Amino acid sequence: MPALPVKTLPAKPVAKRVYDVAVLGPDVGGAAAAALCSRRGLRALLCPLAPVAAARESDGWLIPAAPSILPPLRQLTGAVGTLDEAGLGTDLQRQGGGPGSFQILTDRLRLSLPADPTKRRSELRRELSDVGAAEAEAGLVSLEMLGRGWDEFLREAPPWPPRGFLEGRRVRKMLPPPPQLPEGLIGECLHALAPFVTALPGDFAPESLAREAAALLRSPLRVFAGEAQLAELLRNKCAAAGGDLIPDVAAEYLRLEKKGVVFQLGGSEVRATCVVFACSAERIAAMVQEGGRLERKIAEEAALPVERKITLAHYVVRPEGLPLALEDAALLLGNAMGPLLLTNLPARRARGESSGEKLLTVGRVSDAGFSDAEGLLSSIRATLEPIFPFFDRHVVHQAADVNPAQPHPILRAPEGNDPIGLRPISESNEHVLFASAATYPGFGLEGQILAGRAAAGQALALSGRKTVSAT
Repeated sequence: MPALPVKTLPAKPVAKRVYDVAVLGPDVGGAAAAALCSRRGLRALLCPLAPVAAARESDGWLIPAAPSILPPLRQLTGAVGTLDEAGLGTDLQRQGGGPGSFQILTDRLRLSLPADPTKRRSELRRELSDVGAAEAEAGLVSLEMLGRGWDEFLREAPPWPPRGFLEGRRVRKMLPPPPQLPEGLIGECLHALAPFVTALPGDFAPESLAREAAALLRSPLRVFAGEAQLAELLRNKCAAAGGDLIPDVAAEYLRLEKKGVVFQLGGSEVRATCVVFACSAERIAAMVQEGGRLERKIAEEAALPVERKITLAHYVVRPEGLPLALEDAALLLGNAMGPLLLTNLPARRARGESSGEKLLTVGRVSDAGFSDAEGLLSSIRATLEPIFPFFDRHVVHQAADVNPAQPHPILRAPEGNDPIGLRPISESNEHVLFASAATYPGFGLEGQILAGRAAAGQALALSGRKTVSAT
């Protein structure tokens, strides 16, 4: 089902210069915080700090700012309450947000994983040996319960990572025991998917494998532009509820005061009771670079090093260039580029109708400093050619995003066993909040949305209002 265009509400000028909360940055968690604050009646300002949209135009084609797939957020404890309060269920459905299915590809394997157990069992037995099929089926069945141990832990924003020895000892008693991950092909798929759905993938963040990657593999949602579409829907909810949305203006000279923050936005001075950072550590450092000791402490707290990122290659392809059996989402394993995440949807023109072309978006994990767009396009085409023999000759347009408008950073792995990540309320100042990809990084989008809810709660508490009518 083709995605319907999202009508982006027009941005407002900075009409009010005093706000209850100012949200700075493009990340989903910040958009969630702004939407909740606006709907709860707070004076909210949302500044993504850069041009943001679910898709951009390239030679007349609409190119998504993120892979067109989402984990089943309504099945995840940390996200469902926020989505319900923001009223996003119907909006996601309009964007084609129905259940999808995964396919696992190698040079010798074309394994579809339909939701129906009988069909899935048949696929496994067709593609794998009896032993391999039995192992894979057991692994897929285990995904249903694998991440449930974190449900209670994520009912409210947890104190994670813990601050200090005593809190650490208390919080670790709340954590579920380490999960027993499936072995074989399904275990390999979880490790391959985790970087695409979290900012801290790997065995040192078992939630990234057993909860977020498992949920995506088990029950993917087909949504055009995925994470970018979700962020845009939340920004529109903020604006519709009365929040001020200023999409493409830099925030500068941010200072902390006794009862809030002050900063410059497009030449105007803005004051807010609290600020929510939903952006990278580099952006935060730039905003506070002229500040004093308090501002430096915030920059130091946010300074979690990014080691990798998700880059995207997009190909508009004639229908005959892709197999009819290619699913909405596929994971390509066993190649020199590392795991590739493929999403396959009908191509959309910015104006007019397409002629049945397909849009294949390929996500790859790249080093943080990677910038070779042409190299990315050509190397992925070369990698896909043995898998899709007629692909290369049927590409009618291609485009690359080495720094997508909806960024997906991957943090450097921690040294030792100490967890890393930001918490929604700053350790340095209660008026400074975080709802970025680095907040609860092992929990991916679920963690961002949970952080956004916690930030909205703190903004309400700091506003001093006892009751706020819902919008």
